[in-house]
Amino acid sequence: MAKFIGLVFGVVLVLAVILGGSLFWDSYVISPASDAESVEFVVEPGASVGEIAASLEEAGIMDGSFLFKVYVRLSGQQSFLQAGSISLTPGMNYSSIVDELTHANAFEIAVTFPEGLTVQQMGEVIAEAFEGVGDGDWAEVTGENGKQLLSSTELFAGIPQGHSLEGYLFPDTYRFRDDATATTIADTMVLTLKRRMAENDIVIPETLVFDNGMTLHEILTLASIVEREVRSGEDMAIVAGIFFTRMQIGMALQADSTVNYITGKDTPSISLEDSQIQSAYNTYQNLGLPPGPISNPGMNAIMAVLNPTDSDYLYFLTSEEGEVIYATTFDQHIANKYKYLY
Repeated sequence: MAKFIGLVFGVVLVLAVILGGSLFWDSYVISPASDAESVEFVVEPGASVGEIAASLEEAGIMDGSFLFKVYVRLSGQQSFLQAGSISLTPGMNYSSIVDELTHANAFEIAVTFPEGLTVQQMGEVIAEAFEGVGDGDWAEVTGENGKQLLSSTELFAGIPQGHSLEGYLFPDTYRFRDDATATTIADTMVLTLKRRMAENDIVIPETLVFDNGMTLHEILTLASIVEREVRSGEDMAIVAGIFFTRMQIGMALQADSTVNYITGKDTPSISLEDSQIQSAYNTYQNLGLPPGPISNPGMNAIMAVLNPTDSDYLYFLTSEEGEVIYATTFDQHIANKYKYLY
């Protein structure tokens, strides 16, 4: 009996030495062949060590999923393996693989916000792209209380009480982690507005009042209207100049885009009925600017408001083909409407 126990012990000892040697070899010594090509390996969220090991073996990155699981457990790294996409080379040792797995690139989602979208429309884009961000989350962060939730407090000082962050979310293409929150997304977009203005030599005064006497909020408000009215930077500057002239002579802006903001429509020419809607945002019924932005403008529109083009024009319209037609008199404008819109 003693001989049998000794034999078993000897076999176990030999196996332990072999496995231990193999574990050490596979964990630290082996390395990829010089001509080995790397492959993209994806760790799905919530994958267990066993599932990761099986996938690594199936992908031909390593042999021996059992020893890999042993190494991960002995090294205490099982809780540090990250979901994401990483580049691995067949023949890597366990130590190198685990080192890469603990620094995996998180899954990223690219999302594009065209110029002129409203906060609500941006929320729809976000809800479709990010499973973890609901309409309620976005509404809370970008609503009237968003000023307390985000970091760019100096930009928000001029926002009137009760107003959302409409106009302050810079439209661009962004890349966010797939677990990004509504706060992270909105914060990044506001900070991008601040950065892009600085890149274009636009210095935001501490008082938030620019040399032309307009506040940052007013500039973004007018830029948001210009953004929704015309497309090119040249036309934006001309139209901004027209709006400035109208305000100077006490004429209503009469911007169809502000009425569309109320109705949710997107028509190039509003109806008579819609033009009579009672709202502070109806620039047919009220003089001057509406209370706040009607969209989130891009840099061309912002630059147009800060550098408007002087002209004799008082009227304009945009044809269905996108061409902007200008007029100096109301009669010319009416004639243009019949020619290009009806």
